[in-house]
Amino acid sequence: MSDLRDVYISKVVRGKSFAEVGGLWGTVNEKVSVAHVHGANDLAMIDVSPLDSDLWSLFEERRRALQLPEVRCISSDLVALAEGASCPRFDVVHCSGILYHIPDPLRFLRALRAVTRESLVLTSVVTASRIVNEQGSLEIPKAAALFVPALQGKDRAVIQAYWKRIVGTGAIGLTQETTTWNLDDFAPWWWLPTVEALKALCMVAGFDFQEGGYTWNDNAYVQLLSVRS
Repeated sequence: MSDLRDVYISKVVRGKSFAEVGGLWGTVNEKVSVAHVHGANDLAMIDVSPLDSDLWSLFEERRRALQLPEVRCISSDLVALAEGASCPRFDVVHCSGILYHIPDPLRFLRALRAVTRESLVLTSVVTASRIVNEQGSLEIPKAAALFVPALQGKDRAVIQAYWKRIVGTGAIGLTQETTTWNLDDFAPWWWLPTVEALKALCMVAGFDFQEGGYTWNDNAYVQLLSVRS
């Protein structure tokens, strides 16, 4: 089955400049190579990892192995980059698996809006509006986004039981307990939006929804968004 992110990138990237935000984690999950295959004429990677991180070295090794052209490597927090004096801009931007790790998602989406000229392919984990398991049941309004630090009691137990089946104990703050919530820490899971809330966040940040679909067994949602003029 085709990766929906790849499908959306292929629709909008030919002859365009392309940047990926936060694509170093896991290295082989990057989409710069996908953009190149589908005709992007300029490539960039933006990631918060410092330039001396092994992640950049692994990405460079992969770039060479795939015989990709030079990729502009930008080591920066996206918000700082977007709000700086010289914000770079790209026709098409891809960002996956980042939004729910950001304490201030609207500010991050506005930063994505600032670096995007035309199209954004955005993927985030989402929550269903009803979850039932051995811990009980939880009804979540379609307009809501769960703020993970606020989850308590039965609600937390239901959410934890659900996500432990998906990620084990790998979700810091959700399936892996933490007592420290630092606004500069992007490791925890801060938010679990419904699809409706995710779409609304993007709309408020200045994007128009073009199309979208579920992925990761309906636990994540991919959107192809256009910049509102």
